[in-house]
Amino acid sequence: MKWDNTNAYLPYRYFVSDALWNGHLPFWNSFQHLGYPIYADPQSGVWNPITWIIMLFGKYTMGSLITELLSYFVIAGLGMFWFCNRLYKHQPTAFVIALCFALSGMMVGSAQLMVFVAGVAWLPWCSLTLLKFSQTFQVKYMVFSALFFAMNTTSASPAYTIILVYIYLAVFGYLFWKNRKQVILIKKLIVGGIVFCISVVVLLLPYINAFIEFSTYFNRLEKLSYSNFLLSNPFVFVDYLSFLFPYSVISASKIFDVTDLSLRNGYIGLIGTIGVVFSLIHTRNSKTILIWIGIVLSLLLAAGDATFIYKIAYHLPGFGVFRHPSFFRTYALFLLLILAGYGWLQTFKRGRFLQIEKYILIGLGVVFCLALGVSFMKTSVNEIIENLTNVFNYVEFSTSLLSTHVFINTLIVLFLTGFVLLLKKIFRFSLFTAILIFSILDLGIQTQLTFPTTICHDVAFSTHKTYFENLPNEINQKDNHQPLKYFDESQGLAHTKGIWKNMSTFNKTISYEGYNPFKSKSLEAGQKNGALEINIQNPIFFTPTKKYEQNDSIQSGLIWNVSNSIEISEGLLEISSVKIGYNSFSTSVKNTSNQKQWLLLNQNYHHLWSASLNGIDLPVYFVNDLIMGVQIPSNSKGEVVFTFSSPRTIYFALVSILGYFFIGFYFFFSKKQTN
Repeated sequence: MKWDNTNAYLPYRYFVSDALWNGHLPFWNSFQHLGYPIYADPQSGVWNPITWIIMLFGKYTMGSLITELLSYFVIAGLGMFWFCNRLYKHQPTAFVIALCFALSGMMVGSAQLMVFVAGVAWLPWCSLTLLKFSQTFQVKYMVFSALFFAMNTTSASPAYTIILVYIYLAVFGYLFWKNRKQVILIKKLIVGGIVFCISVVVLLLPYINAFIEFSTYFNRLEKLSYSNFLLSNPFVFVDYLSFLFPYSVISASKIFDVTDLSLRNGYIGLIGTIGVVFSLIHTRNSKTILIWIGIVLSLLLAAGDATFIYKIAYHLPGFGVFRHPSFFRTYALFLLLILAGYGWLQTFKRGRFLQIEKYILIGLGVVFCLALGVSFMKTSVNEIIENLTNVFNYVEFSTSLLSTHVFINTLIVLFLTGFVLLLKKIFRFSLFTAILIFSILDLGIQTQLTFPTTICHDVAFSTHKTYFENLPNEINQKDNHQPLKYFDESQGLAHTKGIWKNMSTFNKTISYEGYNPFKSKSLEAGQKNGALEINIQNPIFFTPTKKYEQNDSIQSGLIWNVSNSIEISEGLLEISSVKIGYNSFSTSVKNTSNQKQWLLLNQNYHHLWSASLNGIDLPVYFVNDLIMGVQIPSNSKGEVVFTFSSPRTIYFALVSILGYFFIGFYFFFSKKQTN
């Protein structure tokens, strides 16, 4: 595994599992970005049932990450199989299309973004239940649809959930219009919609509550400015080469640099592409026209600012809060494969090619032969050998240009074609078997070619296994007296190959650094206006020694955004025995002054923080544009405890878990009744 999988989703989930296995609810992660409410992080897996199941077997490690990622590949394949089988009523066709979907460029090319892969995986399941409801109007399918919608929401990038909402609205709008004159069906649609909404809310109660509790502080609720940051990584026209030559888009050619190499691949298998062409001949009706409109719209949106469509969509609710327009290719590939299934359906049933289909295949063969010749003239034997050597040696990034990649890609396709034709002639198996073998080999080889670049680092699993086995079980209390600037991810932390960020989380050490787009507005503002830099001059607990003034240099002990009623002076409040806990911080204090004194906690402020001195509640104040503090009564001493808790979330989580169990039992009961 690599990049965002290991630097982001792995540490987030590791923290959640570590807290649970130590007997604490994962509310507050103090090990990155000056602390944040991880239970509200939509990409942390806190509310994902798949993550729950994995964590039952121990702390979330590299093996857990691999298991979760692979589960989405399986879920994607199974979902596409059942969805396509419902469409075509032909299992062989559904199986081939499902294989192409599960190992498509969206899955393999973007595998380092597990939250993208999860969004792709649940799409066919949501589509299946919507299809069944539209055909039968049975409410149970809306209950199941709510289950899959919730699974998507808790596992995928929020961008996928936003688009899924639009898909549901479009489907219901279409069904209302189609059945507008049939009162009984309209009533069933309304009931189905209400049941769906109620079921979704029940399953997502803790997720929704956590989001609401953090929404006041969240940095990404407002639209991002229409700029390069928002528009980075589009799926542009040059990336369409991946439809035939997926290996080409991870070459060293500069023409692809506008898009990250993990967001360029649109491959649906050569069999999938051929099926799309076949569908132009075999399937021409209003439904395919709608599918083509969806494909074109998805590709235009995926192109980002290269067309005017994305700028129009930017003004829609929910748009403009997520980046990477290339993710819209998900829907284009999904729809293309649906067409591909229709294109292959009659061919598989008759067991032979029509004459026009043979002409198409011959034409495609000519294209590949021309590509082989042209690309060979623009490369060299030495570069081809070097590229192949790098592939076998698991070199992460290619140094070869486009022509070399196209040549190797084409050579593989022509070799596989000849190999499968030879097998078919020798063993005399059916056309479907030949196509299936070709698909498996084609998708398998293309996956292997991109594996070191977009899926996994060349690091032995045993290395990571040993690393996680040696991680501390207790929170690091060693340097609690140090100013937070000391905790910058470089101070004596245990590291391992393939993981470079959020190391403080694995080492259970406080930090102001972190790799996570989910952070508070005040922290983001503090990074820009200097508030963060001033605050990290102080340790986790500190007492101020001076009111901040505009011309003050960066130094420790500064306080601002507070009233002038308390005298700020050094040495009036003694701090000792600082302890960092799960969802809590504590310290012993002694106020020798005749008036109140400030005690500041160097963590992001949140209204759910509470504080007490010797069990007596103290008001928590937002100070220094970022952190929090309490006022210690005059001539007092004892233990101050800061605690973060979300009681509502606990009850909502229980309701959600019961909801998942209820729908699970309902599903199996319904299946039994059907059988």
